[in-house]
Amino acid sequence: MSQPVITHPELDEDLLKAKGVSLVAFFDHVRKRKDKTSTVKLRIIFQRFPKYYSTKMSMDEKSYEALLSGSKSNDIKTKRIHIHEQLKKAYEIIVGMPEFSFEAFEKKFGNKRTSNNIFPYFDNYIKQLEEEGRVGTKLSYFYARKALSDFCKKEELSFDKITVDFLKKFEQSIVGDDGSPTTVGYHVRCFKKLYNDAIRDGNAKREAYPFGNKQNGLYSPPAPRNIKKALSAADLKAIFSYDPVPGSSEQYYTDIWKFSYLCNGINMKDICLLKYKNVVGESIEFNRAKLATTKRDGKPIQIALIKETRQIIDRWGSKPELPDTYIFPFLTEGLSPTDQQTKIKQLTKQVNKYMKDLGKKLEIKAKISTYTARHSYATVLKRSGVNTAYISESLGHSSLKTTESYLDSFEDETRQSITKKLLDF
Repeated sequence: MSQPVITHPELDEDLLKAKGVSLVAFFDHVRKRKDKTSTVKLRIIFQRFPKYYSTKMSMDEKSYEALLSGSKSNDIKTKRIHIHEQLKKAYEIIVGMPEFSFEAFEKKFGNKRTSNNIFPYFDNYIKQLEEEGRVGTKLSYFYARKALSDFCKKEELSFDKITVDFLKKFEQSIVGDDGSPTTVGYHVRCFKKLYNDAIRDGNAKREAYPFGNKQNGLYSPPAPRNIKKALSAADLKAIFSYDPVPGSSEQYYTDIWKFSYLCNGINMKDICLLKYKNVVGESIEFNRAKLATTKRDGKPIQIALIKETRQIIDRWGSKPELPDTYIFPFLTEGLSPTDQQTKIKQLTKQVNKYMKDLGKKLEIKAKISTYTARHSYATVLKRSGVNTAYISESLGHSSLKTTESYLDSFEDETRQSITKKLLDF
């Protein structure tokens, strides 16, 4: 269903058509902020290329619907007048031009986003992510920008210079500096998103898009190294058999790791955000935090509460057990997204530190971390014959392919074990 648009009642459509231009305002529902508001933007299409310009007017979807329906409330009337003024300003510039061009229009309209340089796109999007409180994603784009800037040795790179050959050289520079294929993939994902934005804005050509299947001569980042992260059954038994000093920091952070493992491999951020209202009967039900800022509608994850997880909650949980109280007192209400991220990272760091020390104490060769808990959960279930679809759902994955990447190392191990049986005679 197409998004309803706004036109100015005084615009002469015939004059616009004579210039080969269409002009409307629309509600940019794709880019919603954390408070559910979005910007109303102008959309100009010229020679089949659309470009978008902010009216600097934001509202929620309900207000936009009221605006379309002709609501006479003072707030809606003010917003409607402002949007009509922006439409009229753009219209007068367009009809007053001997020949239309985006560059000439933008100089008169005063829009700053005219460059085909990727770095301003990075800066605009990083600022947007910060406003939306998406701290983790903001950092991904920050580091991708830094890596690209270090590679280019300057702050200017037009989209037409981002070719297959350029991306291959960038990849070599990252891997050659002790970076991993995974890091290359993270950075390239950012480049692709901004390149698509530039195509949308008319600042890059779709036919020059360099990303895609290698077999078609396009660039695809290298596959990540499949480093085994799951613990063996013997390692897990050693951890769960170990008795730390009651009430000690070692017991505290070991319990958090055990809670993650026993609760569907839940990550540290989701543990921090759990509230007592998420406890429903004999289960914990929650939505993954990482899906809150994406377009995906993930199913709520359900975790069976068992004696061991209830003991951990009883030992370290907040009291009293009120519905809107965080189960574990890592966060407090009113924290900014940045402060919240800092506390979650500190928890992760502490859990990793104590589990690393415990691994040495128990002579476990594998590296133990918060991520190990998640992979071990998935792998133990797979070893037990649990269906991959169930594991995928319990992890909150949107695709079986993601789950299968967790289980690849286990599958390799199993194949070797089966093959060795050929010599059992």
